[in-house]
Parts: sequence; structure tokens; C-alpha cells
Amino acid sequence: MSQCCSSCAPGRICPDGQRYATKQMALPPKKAVIACEGACIKGEVARSAANLLAYRLKAENAVRICLGDAATGDSGMTELVRRAPEVIAIEGCPLCCGLTVLRSRIPNLAATVIDASKLYSFDREANFEIFDLPREQIDKYAGIVAEHAAGKCFANN
Repeated sequence: MSQCCSSCAPGRICPDGQRYATKQMALPPKKAVIACEGACIKGEVARSAANLLAYRLKAENAVRICLGDAATGDSGMTELVRRAPEVIAIEGCPLCCGLTVLRSRIPNLAATVIDASKLYSFDREANFEIFDLPREQIDKYAGIVAEHAAGKCFANN
């Protein structure tokens, strides 16, 4: 596979992602958390909620997956997904782009889908870009989504 630019790592390996995946592979399997990573408010809320869930709320039981690396790279993220007891897809909207992108690499992947857009509301007619709302508001919505996902997917942890 060719590199996308001269600064890309050879062989589609992100050294930072590889270090993280290697560290996580040395631990017992954890639930894998992905997010749609969309470029609007809903995607930003989903991304932030996934980070909050995996890095803060359930760090002992969750591993955050880099969607780009898992779908296109060979740094170890795909293996973290494959060995996960559950994949949690925090989606910004009903399009489920995060899961759809990951299924390009793992076609029959099953996941628990959280449609974050059903858990909060804002004026969608007036706001789209992530800078249309204050960061504090996005973080508040992300907290609501992350707490919901924690309760739904980690009730026994």
C-alpha cells in the first residue's frame, strides 16, 4: 500500500497508535469504543463522549479505537477490535458512519450502537459546525452520552 504523503509511516503504521495498541494487547481484552468522528456538532459530541468513556469513566474496561487506523492502518487497532468482548459504536447520528467505516475492514462486525443524537438536543437549524456551540455545551452533551453508554454497556463493570 502506498503512503498518503511523504511524512506518513511506511506500511500504514502509526507509531503512536502502535505503541498504544501494543500496550493494550498486553492487558486482558477490553470493550472497544469507536466513534463516528463526524465534522459537525453531532460528530464532535460522539468523539468526545467516546474519549470520556474510554479514557475516564471506564478506563479499566474500555479501549479507545482510532477509527482511521483500524479501518486503514496496520498499527494494531484492528486486532484490539477483533479481540474485544464487545464493540461500542458511539454514533453522532443514525447514519452509523463509524461502524460502516470499520466494517470496510471487518465486514461482519457486530456492535452495540449508541445514537448520541437521541440523547440531547440543540437548535439544528441554526447550528452545525463544531464552533457554533460553546465548547462547554459540547462537553456537557458528551458527558450525557458517555454516562448513558457507561450505564448501558458497563452495567456489570
